[in-house]
Amino acid sequence: MQEEFVNVILEILSPMSNVNVIKNKGHIVLYKDGAMFGKIIKKSVLFLSDGNKFIKMESKLIARLLGPKNQLDQSDFDTFLFEASKVWWLAKGKTINISNMRKVLIKT
Repeated sequence: MQEEFVNVILEILSPMSNVNVIKNKGHIVLYKDGAMFGKIIKKSVLFLSDGNKFIKMESKLIARLLGPKNQLDQSDFDTFLFEASKVWWLAKGKTINISNMRKVLIKT
């Protein structure tokens, strides 16, 4: 059952490309381009916040995404994908530190 849920979430995230999962004890971690941006625990999706805490996505949204395909609303997909993209950019941005920025500035 968990694997089916993970597959559905990955299918929804597929427009982001290069999203990988790593199975950990009790949860699955979502990565993209070396930045961890989310977790899957049971039937919950948690995204990394700007305060470095994992925040659970709205349960009703997840339930709608798992509903019958003929009853799915594109806006639910868009909302989920927007949130995932936003937290990935946030997580990716935290991997940029001052020394990396200096290297970029020196090259220009």
